Amino acid sequence: MLKYDDFMKLALNEAKKCSRKKEIPVGAIIVDEFQNIISKGYNKVEEKNNPLYHAEKIAIDKALLKTNKRYLDNCDIWVTLQPCEMCMGMIKQVRIKRLYYGASIPHCGFKNKINNRVCSEIYSGIREDECSKLIKDFFKKIRSD
Repeated sequence: MLKYDDFMKLALNEAKKCSRKKEIPVGAIIVDEFQNIISKGYNKVEEKNNPLYHAEKIAIDKALLKTNKRYLDNCDIWVTLQPCEMCMGMIKQVRIKRLYYGASIPHCGFKNKINNRVCSEIYSGIREDECSKLIKDFFKKIRSD
């Protein structure tokens, strides 16, 4: 059985797929109550030329299709970067039980206002150094090009 740390490692593997596509490297996975991975996603904003194609949205869409359910209330989501306001809204709408994320976005003022109303449980800082490094390295590379 996978451990919690392993789920974030899998989300990081999804995020690393972005580097070949010049996408901001964010990955997400959704796990059911039996700790089965039911979907994965990574940012495809540039690929789809659509600002809505965040890793969370892609993973949620796949999970809804796979489960053929309207809600994912028996699921947890693992994301390498603190979800944006749009993604937090989606997480709330599909009733995901727990949110786990790696790197935080320090300037996100909505974090404390929204988080407590989105999921019953929210955990941050999982593999935070790795998640932060991935994002920082991406922007460093973009600035140098």
